[in-house]
Amino acid sequence: MPPAEPAPAPPRTVAIVTLGCGRNEVDSQNAAGLLAASGYRMVTDPEQADAVVVNTCAFVEAAKRESIETVLDAAALKEHGRARTVLVTGCLAERYTEELRAELPEADAIVPFADYGRLPELLGGPATLPRPTLVPAGRRALPMVFPTPAGAAFPARAAARGPVALVKLAEGCDRDCSFCAIPSFRGRFRSRRPTEILDEVAWLAGQGVSEVCLVAENSTSYGKDLGGREALIHLLRDLAAVEGLRRVRLNYLQPDELTPGLLEEMAANPVVCSYFDLSLQHASAPVLRRMRRGGSAEGFLDLVGRIRALDPDAAFRSNFILGFPGEGEADVAELEGFLEAARLDWVAFFAWSPEDGTAALALDDRVPEATAGARVERVQELQDRLLAAAQDAWVGRRLEVLVERVDDDGTAEGRSFREAPDADGVVRVVDATAAEAGEYLPVVVTAAQGPELLARLAG
Repeated sequence: MPPAEPAPAPPRTVAIVTLGCGRNEVDSQNAAGLLAASGYRMVTDPEQADAVVVNTCAFVEAAKRESIETVLDAAALKEHGRARTVLVTGCLAERYTEELRAELPEADAIVPFADYGRLPELLGGPATLPRPTLVPAGRRALPMVFPTPAGAAFPARAAARGPVALVKLAEGCDRDCSFCAIPSFRGRFRSRRPTEILDEVAWLAGQGVSEVCLVAENSTSYGKDLGGREALIHLLRDLAAVEGLRRVRLNYLQPDELTPGLLEEMAANPVVCSYFDLSLQHASAPVLRRMRRGGSAEGFLDLVGRIRALDPDAAFRSNFILGFPGEGEADVAELEGFLEAARLDWVAFFAWSPEDGTAALALDDRVPEATAGARVERVQELQDRLLAAAQDAWVGRRLEVLVERVDDDGTAEGRSFREAPDADGVVRVVDATAAEAGEYLPVVVTAAQGPELLARLAG
């Protein structure tokens, strides 16, 4: 009897492809840390990997399609490249676990959140120790996607690769927006312990990270399950004492949760960016009610005004949905009026699309797809003009720019407090040959080109 062929060696190099939001980026960093601790070598190029992990997004139909296409592209590397294993993680894997297992045989495993601790084992390596479930007794919630292992200060994560890092404040969402299915698969909102967040930020700062972006489904809900709404204020104060940390950027702020105390802390805290990523979604009160959200154009303008009273230079970002069921021309006109009055800096517009499991599917008076698309183009043209005016207002003024790269021609590219990474514009500084990534440069803005500012070193 011939000897049995030896089992194939487990993959040693792994690439993680991340789709979707900043929360997914953090999950990927934690997965990379877990795999690296288990002996795998992480690479950035899927074509140079023995295994590919695709961290998917399931927010809207377009994101689902992109996720499936990315999985199929990764699976093709098993026939035309070196990859031998493809795993699927993320929101799509959590939400449609059994459907994907049946309909996506190209993937070697569909990995829901509860199995993230088994990633090394699923790739053929040693099994990991069971991880604790950090869900308070009596609460119906999924465990934190990457709970802190026993004896560790915070979840395993990959080492920092640059001066900026994302840190997750919480997991899940308690809101009931009629267009969103995230709570159905991400679970109820639950905050991380502040000591864990501080330990993680201090660890990152020790590796040269000087800007931390705090992310959650609703960052302003942080601490409500830990005994008080002021937990975020106290956390921001503690972060200001972390050695080496120069910027803290809060993302995903709910307007009805921005208390006067939090606004005042953001204005006074020396490390907190005066950057307000407001989750507005629309400005017409009737549309917002159908979205199961509060607010109105008048209320939002009041909020923006209160923030500018604390800091006239505050920067604003928001997203808006056009074509939501029942939206009429009067609603779009109200949104346009709000945009002109609010003068937000960075704005993204999306056409509504039907989403499985959401209450909006039952609403009547749907807006034709072509009409919704035309409305997006219309308000985008308006916002482009408003952004141009906002950018021009900075010409001749000073900013501090965090350098993220320096081109061969000596132009440094970076961001001021006004621009979030991978979301907004950038600042290009000429004649900065001596600059290095991670350095902060005082500059004077010389010109504006769309979302980009041009600058020179301040004398």
